[in-house]
Amino acid sequence: MLQSTPFKACAALAVAMTMLAFTSIAQAADADPCTRFTWDVTRELAVMKQTPEAVTVGVKAGADVPKLTLDKLYELKLSSQSAVSFVAKPAKPTLPDGAQGGLAQFRVSTPGKYRIAMTSGHWIDVVDGAQIIKSLDFQGMRGCERPRKIVEFQ
Repeated sequence: MLQSTPFKACAALAVAMTMLAFTSIAQAADADPCTRFTWDVTRELAVMKQTPEAVTVGVKAGADVPKLTLDKLYELKLSSQSAVSFVAKPAKPTLPDGAQGGLAQFRVSTPGKYRIAMTSGHWIDVVDGAQIIKSLDFQGMRGCERPRKIVEFQ
C-alpha cells in the first residue's frame, strides 16, 4: 500500500501537469487571431507560410496578364486603378485617385468552391470571360495578417 501512494501522487501530478499544458495550449490558440476563422483555413495558413513570388499584375487583357498557380503564395505589385482596363465592370465602385488594381488569371480543373486569401482588405472580383462570379462568402480576422481576408467563390 505504501508503494501505490507515491505512484498515485505521481500520476495525479502528471495529470495536473498535462491539464495545465492543455490549458496553456488552448490559451495560446485563443490568443492567435488566425485560429478564430469559422472555416477550416488549414490550407490557407500553410500557403501563407510560403515565400511569396513577386508578380506584377496586368493592366489590360492579353498575353501580359500573369498566370497564377493554385496553392502558391504571390506578392502582387498593383498598378494605379485609373491605368487598368478591367475586363468587366468591377462589382464595387472604383475609388478616387490613389486606388490600385490589376489583372491576374488562374484556371481551375474542376468546378467547385474556391477561396482566395490575401494579406490585405482589398476588394477582389473573379471574372469568367466577361462575367463576374459573385462571391459566396468572406471572412476577415483583425490581427491575423497571413491571411487577413479570405473570399470564397463558386
